Amino acid sequence: MDLNLLTTFLAVYKHISITIAAEELDVSQPAVSAALKRLESVIGKPLFVREGRGISPTGAAVALANKIESPITVLETIGQQQEYLNVYCSEVVLHLVCHVENIKLSETPLEEKAIFDDLFTQKVDLVIDVMSSKQHSLIVEEFHQEEPTCLTRLDHPRIQSQITLEEYFAEEHIAVKITRNNTNTINNLSEKPVEPRKVKIETGSLSSMLILSSESDYIASSPRSIAEKLAPKLNLRIHKYPFAIKPVKLYMIYHRRYANDPFHKTRREALRAAITYSSRSLG
Repeated sequence: MDLNLLTTFLAVYKHISITIAAEELDVSQPAVSAALKRLESVIGKPLFVREGRGISPTGAAVALANKIESPITVLETIGQQQEYLNVYCSEVVLHLVCHVENIKLSETPLEEKAIFDDLFTQKVDLVIDVMSSKQHSLIVEEFHQEEPTCLTRLDHPRIQSQITLEEYFAEEHIAVKITRNNTNTINNLSEKPVEPRKVKIETGSLSSMLILSSESDYIASSPRSIAEKLAPKLNLRIHKYPFAIKPVKLYMIYHRRYANDPFHKTRREALRAAITYSSRSLG
């Protein structure tokens, strides 16, 4: 049984309402419904049935609830039995922390709302991403920062060692299809408002972006560590941005319930040690 779904189940069982449970967990109603469906698929029995305009627990739901004294007890049990931490990790640092033990890494979903839903329903234990949050139930800690760069192929017909502001906006670009805080990455990072780029291709992957740039005249963007790792292999030239731009900041985000959980804490420390070592090696 996937114990990470029990908190959602208990909230629905306690209130006999998906709507109230969603408000308590600070997630969307579809996220709660999806969690219940996943739990039902595990146990092979329905947990709630429609009754008038509401829902009613089945015998399976009552039996399951009777086995759980409280959400706190369940969470403590999860912490003791957990063998690895489920982590959504931005591609920006995926290559720098992939060797950390007892960590199961997945690329962060493109949609910000899906990330938060998965945190609250305990589908994922930790998120490393450029986004932040002011929700009281979440702890947000700065994790890492990198210099943004732009790249072109070595035999680009118009751009040589330096890229000017005019060249940057005259050329077509490849962009990462991701938004955070209702804005795109370049708008987030530029010190001042910039004119729109001519985006020719959108992709969900930094590595795909660099491969496409190596086979075209399009300009790519990348944090420096990925750029320096892949540029020599793809015959790309790394450029400094021709306008003032802030570093890419990544944050470690997790639910407050895990703040003092021993296993969760040791894995957070291991991730920090890995990123610190990698940063020193790159420096």
